[in-house]
Amino acid sequence: MTDAQQRFVALARQPDDAIDLAGGALAISALFQQGVDPRAWIGELDALAARAAARVVSATALLERVAALNAFLFEEQGFAGNQDDFYDPRNSFLDQVLTRRLGIPITLAVVFVEVARRLEIPAFGVGFPAHFLVRVGRGDSALMLDVYAGGATLPEAELDRRLEALYGEGMLRIRSQPSLLRPASHREILVRMLRNLIGIYRDRDEPVNRLEALTAALTLVPDLPDALHERGLLYRELGYQPAALTDLRRFVEVSDDAEQIAAATQVIEDLDGGGMRLH
Repeated sequence: MTDAQQRFVALARQPDDAIDLAGGALAISALFQQGVDPRAWIGELDALAARAAARVVSATALLERVAALNAFLFEEQGFAGNQDDFYDPRNSFLDQVLTRRLGIPITLAVVFVEVARRLEIPAFGVGFPAHFLVRVGRGDSALMLDVYAGGATLPEAELDRRLEALYGEGMLRIRSQPSLLRPASHREILVRMLRNLIGIYRDRDEPVNRLEALTAALTLVPDLPDALHERGLLYRELGYQPAALTDLRRFVEVSDDAEQIAAATQVIEDLDGGGMRLH
């Protein structure tokens, strides 16, 4: 196990409320890149907050403070969504986002939330379907922001429109499913970041990096059914029979997808009687 993997395992063993979001995101970066120094990048977030303070401190109302932070991050500092290459894995690495000022919704949200926290602005990541958002404040007065769009404020009607585009007209609305705007735990955010990387490395046909991302996700949440299933099948492709059997058997125990369970059971039977090499 590499030093980066050992540090990630140690982080994953912490209780949810003890996991540092920026530290976790940088731990993910270190799994795929050599030489990532988390302390240096935490220092960069500190420096961003210190530079933003002059703008934000002079504002009193929450709306004004959010507008000031948006202006600092997205206008002055130039953070933006990567419209040209959304699936570049660098968009998922916090150190690269801080360097390049380019990211995807979830990593830009991490930057916003971490800088906001240092400025005592109550900001939280929200795992909204298909597009990660930021929530500022709590209760009925909370603001929903799309940091991929420069921190644009999203009224309820726009959130409903996005749900309609995903699920169909009248199928799902914020009023009936307020949990869609629930602040995500830091563990949930890190798993979602890893899911993005799993998909990227699957599409790029990079099995080693894909395996790293799957293993990291399962280190955070050991019984994640889809990750167990995918890693088990990937182990089978790579010729690791015992590991494939372990993952797929556990998948059958924890999944509630009858069709996938039936398919996985057939794979397990084939592996039990197969001639794959042992590792």
